[in-house]
Amino acid sequence: MNKTIFRSMLLACCVVMVFSLLVTLFFLNSYFMGMEMETLRGQLEMVARSIGQSGLDWFDSFSSDVYRVTWIDSTGDVIWDTESDEETMENHLDREEVAMALQAGYGEASRLSDTLSQETLYSAMRIDDGSVVRLSMTRQSVFRLTLGMIPYMIVVLIAALLLCTFISKWVSRRIIEPLNRLNLDKPLENDTYEELSPLLTRIENQNRQIEGQIETIRKRQKEFSAITDNMREGMIILNSADEIVSINSSAMKLFGGNSSVIGRGILVLERSPEFMNALTEVKEKGRSEYFFERNGFINRLIANRIHDDDNRDLGTCILIVDETEKVLSEGMRREFSANVSHELKTPLHSILASSELLMNNLVKEADKPAFIARIHSEAERLVTLIEDIIRLSQLDEGQDFPKEEVDFAEIASSVFDAIGKNAQEHQVTLSQDLDDIRIQGVQRLVYEIIFNLVDNAVRYSKPGGHVVLSLHKSQRGIELAVKDDGIGIPAEHQARIFERFYRVDSSHSRQTGGTGLGLSIVKHAASVMGATVEVASREGEGSTFTVVFPASSML
Repeated sequence: MNKTIFRSMLLACCVVMVFSLLVTLFFLNSYFMGMEMETLRGQLEMVARSIGQSGLDWFDSFSSDVYRVTWIDSTGDVIWDTESDEETMENHLDREEVAMALQAGYGEASRLSDTLSQETLYSAMRIDDGSVVRLSMTRQSVFRLTLGMIPYMIVVLIAALLLCTFISKWVSRRIIEPLNRLNLDKPLENDTYEELSPLLTRIENQNRQIEGQIETIRKRQKEFSAITDNMREGMIILNSADEIVSINSSAMKLFGGNSSVIGRGILVLERSPEFMNALTEVKEKGRSEYFFERNGFINRLIANRIHDDDNRDLGTCILIVDETEKVLSEGMRREFSANVSHELKTPLHSILASSELLMNNLVKEADKPAFIARIHSEAERLVTLIEDIIRLSQLDEGQDFPKEEVDFAEIASSVFDAIGKNAQEHQVTLSQDLDDIRIQGVQRLVYEIIFNLVDNAVRYSKPGGHVVLSLHKSQRGIELAVKDDGIGIPAEHQARIFERFYRVDSSHSRQTGGTGLGLSIVKHAASVMGATVEVASREGEGSTFTVVFPASSML
């Protein structure tokens, strides 16, 4: 802007300067010409008076290097001329100054020479005898004068140009200086040109609108960051050049990056062949998806191309979902289905085989009670297995169990009554050490926990063994423990005993009649009530299972 003002002012000064010079020359020429004509007229009056009195005799005494005198009769013929032979001169009746003098008594005119270098001034006056006396003088023409002044004019123009340059710079700085001092953050507080007031007011309104929009964008950015940073899924947004625009904390943790990768190419974060292929595929097809394992987790990467309303490519959105639980659950589901099928087929095959033998009378009369007893035993085992599967399914479905007051002593008594006969058969002594504690919980689930723990303890105890059920309050909460002195659990199996159908010793489990679901039921039931299950066991010395209920559940 400063240069524009400077150039405009300099150009204006130059134009005004040249124009002023030309106008000055014009008026000066007119002024001096008028003065010379006035002088010429005064001299003409004296000459005309003298000629009127003396006639041709006056010319004998006339001598001048400045003026030329011509005496013309009323017909236009030259009577006498001080510089030329009158015989050779043409008629002057058509001369402007002569015609005016003959008509009005006085006339004047000026004419340029053929070369435009000289200008002749004429002044004519009619005398008493009707003839005309004309006085003329020659001077340099304004064109010639201008040519002669060119060197001086150039010097003046250069000096004027320098002066104009200095003044233009100074003035332009003075004009721009208040503009440079403008505080556009607070436009209305500026003390500047009044003409800028509408503009500054408009800037102030726009600043407020922009601040509001920025605040809205900042708020949305914070909301977006809060949402994405709290996502378990990793999310990366790329622009059309595959540069990272946004990345949440989950993606940073997964790929080992930090906020410094924003604005850089995605390859600084991940260079695996699968990832490169996914980027290529998403550009070609608009979507790509693949599974990969990282840090012990199974993840699914989903990449989608982002387009605007005009279908222009804006970038790529990459979502990384942790599928570990789903994949493991699917594997467990398939394993569970296979185990259920196997566990159901075993008693069914035994029942079918025994019943076919009985139907075909292939069993001796004395052996029939044993076959019938086997059918009954396998049917009971089948019913127990189905009931356990149903219980696990209910727990998996996350049913909303109603809370009620739970009396451990009452439930323990019911469990001991139910298992007492089996304990006698295994020659196992049952005892209990229960504090008077009641909790707010699910009575049915507490029963399942105690029943399965005591039942397992009896099944895996040695003849003459002891099973102790205890309940006490501790710093950790309410601890329900079932201790036995049975065969124990090897350390390498302790981490898996709560898996469905998992057995440390399958042959022993078959002999004891267990379904392999008891500890799974215990774990799920405890989880529903916010409790945890712990196991402490040494092979050959027995096991202790402890269920810790939260202290807040105590009544």
